[in-house]
Amino acid sequence: MIQTFTRKRIDILVDAPLCDWLVEHAAAAGIVHHSVLPVESGLGRTGPWRDEGFGTVAKRMFLALTNEDKAAALLERIAPHIERYGLVVALQDVQVVRGERF
Repeated sequence: MIQTFTRKRIDILVDAPLCDWLVEHAAAAGIVHHSVLPVESGLGRTGPWRDEGFGTVAKRMFLALTNEDKAAALLERIAPHIERYGLVVALQDVQVVRGERF
């Protein structure tokens, strides 16, 4: 059987113009490997939205796998901004192969 390791998965829904800001905070927390994915549509507190480019702010999903210390460091760095920027943050334990990479 393949050995697995517990790591943290961080998912952050963020407005596209804030992606560079978020990536910089992740790097400062030691998280240099990540993915930023486009988000087409959703339903939030203010109702449904679509990324159609007509008066809407495009959304992105920041996704990273890392260890607990780096995840905590990122959350500490962005905590004062979560409400102001309307970030949606999810953190969960996941099992990974090649744990030394995360």
